[in-house]
Amino acid sequence: MTRIIIIFILLNLIGACDRHSERKSEAGNAFFPKKIILDFSAKTNAIDGFGVNITPAQWNDGNLKPVIDLLVDDLGCTLFRFDCYGRADWLDPGKQLPDRSFPEDYLSEVYTGKTFTDAWETFRYLNAKGVEPIFNISGRIPAEWAGPDGERLVDFESYAEMAVSLLKWARYNEHLEFSLFMPYNETNLGFPEGPYMEPVDCVPSVKEIIKRLNQNGLEDIKLIVMGDSHVEIENIRAFLDDASMINHIYGFSGHTYGNGYEEDARNPWPWGDSPFKKIVEMIDQSEYKGKPLWITEYGDLDQTGEIEFEFAWRSTRRLIRLLNDGVTAALAWDAFDNFHEHDGQWALYGLLKTDSLNWTYQPKKRYFAAKNIYKYVKPGFSSLEIEPYIADPDHVYARWQDPFKNIEISAFVSNDGKDLTIVGMSNVEGDVKLTVELESFASELSNRKIFHFRTDRNEDLKALDPLPIEHDQFTATIRGEGIFTLTTIQ
Repeated sequence: MTRIIIIFILLNLIGACDRHSERKSEAGNAFFPKKIILDFSAKTNAIDGFGVNITPAQWNDGNLKPVIDLLVDDLGCTLFRFDCYGRADWLDPGKQLPDRSFPEDYLSEVYTGKTFTDAWETFRYLNAKGVEPIFNISGRIPAEWAGPDGERLVDFESYAEMAVSLLKWARYNEHLEFSLFMPYNETNLGFPEGPYMEPVDCVPSVKEIIKRLNQNGLEDIKLIVMGDSHVEIENIRAFLDDASMINHIYGFSGHTYGNGYEEDARNPWPWGDSPFKKIVEMIDQSEYKGKPLWITEYGDLDQTGEIEFEFAWRSTRRLIRLLNDGVTAALAWDAFDNFHEHDGQWALYGLLKTDSLNWTYQPKKRYFAAKNIYKYVKPGFSSLEIEPYIADPDHVYARWQDPFKNIEISAFVSNDGKDLTIVGMSNVEGDVKLTVELESFASELSNRKIFHFRTDRNEDLKALDPLPIEHDQFTATIRGEGIFTLTTIQ
């Protein structure tokens, strides 16, 4: 199959120093001419969607409705990872019956209390918006279910009983619509993020969840595992070596944060592929081929509030690189600033700034950065594979002359080929004149306009002049130190 080739060509002296290919714009600023060739016949991964992690604790009798409206209708979120309680200890082990189940009257008391009532109402409103949130469990477990260290989960049966009781109540009593469940969170770290588990624990604990789902008529619910603090290869390998769960597992997941391994080079893993790409390849070489890798938490860990654009930049760079590595869904941590039950702290990770006195919410720069992608890369769009052109790949400085070195870019096309979205970010110190040449594209696309949006330190998803497609190509001016979107979607 013909591969899509995205080629950045420096029009003067390919492979020479950047100063030799530098041009001047009409305003006298430096610009760098580059070219992309897109072959629409070469599609890869289908995107599942983008979204956020959300807590219902700030429902406040429906005050959260406008926030959900904003996240769904404006930002473009289609995925919500939903933690009802914030800890994995909402049921008292002292109430358990000999078979590890809980009395029905006790479950009714817990699940009709205010904490869960707020959760059900938040979930129900998301359902009304056409969203099926993903139930998730995180935080500490009761000591009675842990080993001698008080952290490692050893009573898989009791944990599964508690987890499935929540799903059972949500399905049969609250009549909520959902089909995916993430039973664990960052078990490779343990307290306070979740119960600690060794790789050998993962498969048997998940099998106990599956067993309880089947016993309660919930066999249609699929699992996403394991939600580790990064993609834990050994944890995922344990599942890939056991095909007995293939009909119960929807996909695999991990998290990624911080600015580590984020040097300017396009491939920041000098010893080879990133762990995300390795996992995608491992899955495709196993009996689980076709199951996706989702990043169910991504972002940055800064809590000073002093580097908002840098936070947005780091997070977006991570997201674009993840998409290029084969990840098909990503969820930002967090939807809005909130109190973290699991560690007992107020956190500033939100895409929205929370005024906790008046309970109002305001988009931050990171919100608009995410919108460059979330709004214009729709579920079902396919990634277009990117292959860089390097004049002399054997040159001793080839890595440092990589034409993608200072630009991240991804391209996506709709199933019918009628819509195109290119997202990227340029760290070039000057404007880039980017020419996009189209090959094997749907004829309807030739009559479309390309809408150009930009987010930088001073602009929030600013709409620039539309670009015409002429002679199967268009040219956009990409400003340095900015995040850009080129799309047929207005």
